[in-house]
Amino acid sequence: MATSRAGTARIDITPDWPVMMAGFGQRTQPSQGVLDRIFVKALFLDDGENRLLLITADLISTPRQLGEAVALALGERLGLAPEQICVCASHTHSGPVPHDAGDGAPGIAAFAASLQAAMILVGVQAVDTARPCLVRTGVGELDGFLNRRTRGAPNLVDRRIPVVIADDAETGAPIAVLFGAGCHPVTLGWDNLHISGDFVGLAQRAIEAATPGVNALFFNTTEGNVVPITSPNRDALDPRGYVGGSYADTRKMGEDLARAVTDVLASATVTAPLRVSSDRQSLFLKPNFADYSPEAAAALLADARATLATYLGPDLERGLPPGPLWSVASEVVVARDLSEDDMRELMIACCRYLGLYQRPAVATPPRPVKAPVQVMRINDFELLALPGEVMVEVGQAWSELAASPTAFIVGLANAHLRYLPLASHFAEPEASVRYETVTAGLQSGEVEVALEHAAAMLAGLRAA
Repeated sequence: MATSRAGTARIDITPDWPVMMAGFGQRTQPSQGVLDRIFVKALFLDDGENRLLLITADLISTPRQLGEAVALALGERLGLAPEQICVCASHTHSGPVPHDAGDGAPGIAAFAASLQAAMILVGVQAVDTARPCLVRTGVGELDGFLNRRTRGAPNLVDRRIPVVIADDAETGAPIAVLFGAGCHPVTLGWDNLHISGDFVGLAQRAIEAATPGVNALFFNTTEGNVVPITSPNRDALDPRGYVGGSYADTRKMGEDLARAVTDVLASATVTAPLRVSSDRQSLFLKPNFADYSPEAAAALLADARATLATYLGPDLERGLPPGPLWSVASEVVVARDLSEDDMRELMIACCRYLGLYQRPAVATPPRPVKAPVQVMRINDFELLALPGEVMVEVGQAWSELAASPTAFIVGLANAHLRYLPLASHFAEPEASVRYETVTAGLQSGEVEVALEHAAAMLAGLRAA
């Protein structure tokens, strides 16, 4: 079993200058300091025949441009194929914007350039430091999550905490712990202007403190409709649900998650030699609103603007793009303490306006979007990496397709197509006023297409 190898590395990517922060549209000014350092980390696994490199980052997402550039560079330097590289984000809402859109966002051009270089370097370092290792897997549990879409009734969440442990074959000491959980890292809200990995960053530090010499890496699973149990039980659209959080909440959630991981670290055993395999396809799927004609989109846009005018009044022009529409609308929700129905009407109008305001200028329907879908096997773990925020029910569907209790999602991986709900979510009576469906990146039924392709890839890996 000692012929298997593993390597790991980490690089601090904390910007020590003001940068625009990602995750909350209510923020209109750059960061004002640092609560805790943020990192990119890598874990390399080699079973003697197949190799796999996973890169994790304390960031809101993995923009497609970034994921592709990193995979291309690492492929050229290390001889790895695209299916052997997975780049994913923790989804902290207190990190920097990860991609320079050319809009002059404070500090982002410098950060984005340094980020790409760090991701490439950390991957190289993980491969260069590979040594004989034994790999263990185990599954913990954490009861600390709230389904914000159902408001906890029923509280449909995935409590499983998948853990992969790489131990030095000579000393038996763990060198890396890769773990996942399905929850938005939003114990810190939009009123926080300090860089932080949120509770999942704290969990990584707690694991490392409890296990000297280990590198702890986090990936998010099915966080799309899930928030920490410490969050206010409000509608996903409601800005009042993401303000006033405290670092005490961060500490509680992070320490609880770290404890679930260290329990597995103490109990998991090596049951077989390391086995890794992977496959990846780039699908071209229909984006949300793809079937709307320019005329239909213009009509929806006019309705949204009329609603915005009703609520925002003289502040409307200040908020319209390129203005801070989400921030202006949130100010109204908080200042007037709008009812939930009024809040939804206003915030959904924002979603529709922001999603469609450029559409009337487009003569043809939007083109299909590129969606990287990746399947990875690490011993008994069967991981599906998807490019966006994955709903709990998608994870359940993957477990059913895999017919395995150790099938998990790796969300926010290789690209970012916003929310990824199932057709059943779009069929719900209130789907037209629910955040995760209105802002979904793909049209109803397209996630099922991705699942079908993933199931076929998994069958191929199992048969190999």
